[in-house]
Amino acid sequence: MVIKIAAIAAVIIVVVAACAVLVSNNDDKESAEIKASLMVRGNADGNYKIDQEDMAILDSIIAGDKELKDYPLADIDGSGEVDDKDKKILQDMLDHKEGTTVYVETLDVDGNNKTVQVTYPLRNVVTYATNMEMPVVYAGGGEYVAGYFTKSYKNAQASVSSEAVDLKGSQRQITTASWANFTKLDSDLKASGSNGIGAFLVDYSGISQITASRVSDLEAAEIPMLAYESADSSVEGATVVTLSYLFGEKTESIGQKYAQLSDKVVSHIDSKFENVSKDKLKTYISITMYISICGPESTFGTTPATAHGIPYSEVNSDFAKKYTKNTTKMDSVEALSNYSDVDCLINNRSIDWQKDGDAVNKMIVSTWEHSNSGVSSAEYYKGFEDKLVYVNNLLPGPAKLAYVAAALYGDMFSYSWAESILQECIDMGLTPLKGYTTEQIVPYFDLAKYNEAKA
Repeated sequence: MVIKIAAIAAVIIVVVAACAVLVSNNDDKESAEIKASLMVRGNADGNYKIDQEDMAILDSIIAGDKELKDYPLADIDGSGEVDDKDKKILQDMLDHKEGTTVYVETLDVDGNNKTVQVTYPLRNVVTYATNMEMPVVYAGGGEYVAGYFTKSYKNAQASVSSEAVDLKGSQRQITTASWANFTKLDSDLKASGSNGIGAFLVDYSGISQITASRVSDLEAAEIPMLAYESADSSVEGATVVTLSYLFGEKTESIGQKYAQLSDKVVSHIDSKFENVSKDKLKTYISITMYISICGPESTFGTTPATAHGIPYSEVNSDFAKKYTKNTTKMDSVEALSNYSDVDCLINNRSIDWQKDGDAVNKMIVSTWEHSNSGVSSAEYYKGFEDKLVYVNNLLPGPAKLAYVAAALYGDMFSYSWAESILQECIDMGLTPLKGYTTEQIVPYFDLAKYNEAKA
């Protein structure tokens, strides 16, 4: 997929790994590409951290030993050249100097490339939508949340500051009243002596809520917006790395460890497919909101593709023609009846962590049997039970990818391997996971686990 994050000089960013993006500096004359995990300008070598290697690249470009086209993120301020001004900004970044202006890659409301300026370290953020709220807490930024439009998961999002203001929105809507609460929060913060809202952090799947008038409000108040397609585990990884850097020196190492684990998972998966022909790959249909089928543009479909699955739309033209929208609710319990040759149904559900085994079992059963206007989800998947898996959308990206790989290719990736990746996330010290076991997190369940929970 393309995550059109961006920047100055027409930078295009394409996802290439679980925690990296491919930055192309395309102009009329020449182009260059690099991988980047940390989506800030100054990350000249495109890895997951700012260090002296980046400064060495800037020095080499200034000396004429290297070319800017090969290191597009070296031009920090977007002047079109690398000079002492860029070096000064980078040195401030290396020194973790408070008040430094950091140039961050992001998306605008139209999905176009954009670079925005934020003040380091990032404080007083406001989040919108689950797939941005979770990267914030995984990045160690819960204590820096000043407000949220909704916080639906008591246990998984427990690290969000107790002083954060509930702006009274929802997962799918920012009402006029809740937006008024947002602008009031900014005014209140400024009145208290702070710089107001440090950044508005948005999951791009909810970008339709950021209307033209709201963009104008953000610009007038000088509130930067960082928007990422973070439902995609690839972009989620890069989002965590970037936010952990922006939140400051205290959290920076979290993102670096996250990136390393993400790369480890992707490398392990890729290694298993070096000699596997395409006809041996498994097909999948991605599902969300219990019974809504994800279309080709949905970011929920990209994680299985990273695990070497084949979207069912690529092998069944009738399915591709019918399910073109981002999500389409099944119109009847027979909606899947013509697609019985699909290999796997991956149902993405956001499930809060549970306190004990009984609560875990109840959650599994209630999800499997969820009532959709009086009709159980089980009715929609009759005949597909052995192909259906539920994957917890709240999981950290590396673990989610591992469980999806196990769902698609159980003969290559065991459930215990996926569980070991989740355990590594727990051992890493990720704040939302502290105090919980892999089972309490309810990462994944299939028919066998449903039957166990039901017994």
